[in-house]
Amino acid sequence: MAAMTAAQSPAGQLLSVRDLAVVFRTRTGEVPAVREVSFDLARGEIFGLVGESGSGKSTVLTALTRMLARNARITSGRIGFDGADLLALREPAMRRLRGDRIGLIPQRPMTSLSPATSIGRQLRWHLDGLDDAGRLKELLGGVGLDALLDRLDGYPFEFSGGQLQRLLIAVAALGKQPDLLLADEPTTTLDATVQAQVLRLLLELRDRVGSAMVFVTHDLGVISQISDRIGVMYAGRLVEVAPARELFAAPRHPYTRALLEAIPVRHRRGEPLRTIPGTVTGANRLSGCPFAPRCPIALDLCREENPAPRETGLSLVRCHRAGEDL
Repeated sequence: MAAMTAAQSPAGQLLSVRDLAVVFRTRTGEVPAVREVSFDLARGEIFGLVGESGSGKSTVLTALTRMLARNARITSGRIGFDGADLLALREPAMRRLRGDRIGLIPQRPMTSLSPATSIGRQLRWHLDGLDDAGRLKELLGGVGLDALLDRLDGYPFEFSGGQLQRLLIAVAALGKQPDLLLADEPTTTLDATVQAQVLRLLLELRDRVGSAMVFVTHDLGVISQISDRIGVMYAGRLVEVAPARELFAAPRHPYTRALLEAIPVRHRRGEPLRTIPGTVTGANRLSGCPFAPRCPIALDLCREENPAPRETGLSLVRCHRAGEDL
């Protein structure tokens, strides 16, 4: 059986995730949040993870950093990082990797910083007591925040969401220059203009620093602008992995096609927006294909048996009908 990986990953592999599974303990039992997720990431490459809310994207990132919630646990899998198995490392060794070689840009800039501590003091916390004014100017200038040099005694609520997001990027990407950068929906709370600036900044940082990146979002428009390859998640599973250009030109999985058809810019003026019927609720507990209840081309087999990954073109797809001319 083929592993559900990003096929034909470029040379210089940095990250290798194999059959990762995560469950959450609830009052009604364990709920699978991530199931059989596998992908590779090369140095300097950007891998996008896209899917509806609750599909397991952010859980993958917290599993990579081993910072899952107390009621969550990894039940199987391997996470290889530059030759080391992250799941086998003791916590002190893992702690040395976090922030230094593995950086994280959190999802909500407004709640990711202490509201009772000045920006300047927090910068020094996260950058190992940085007191070099020239280095601080270089870091803030690198993310377009030169004006903040005169406001370092200010508190987070005195700054915009875009400024705080760029500040977190400066800490995560420029301050430590990590080998791997994990970006958890870093543009979700931003308006369109600032969003475009942040995406451009991340691409520039990738080119300057050479970090590999896993970029999580639910926005296909955003993912198309920044990713080299894309993984589409549904109900905890990667259902399609492909180069970005291939995925948008020839989506293979019915869920991927449905997501693309729902993008407003693909509709003519006055034409009703297309939606995906049904709901994702409960799909992560199904034994067959999790998308089968909402899929317009599902077979009886789809509801009974979870499809294995299949290579179709440059894509790797979990679909019993992959490769058919539909």
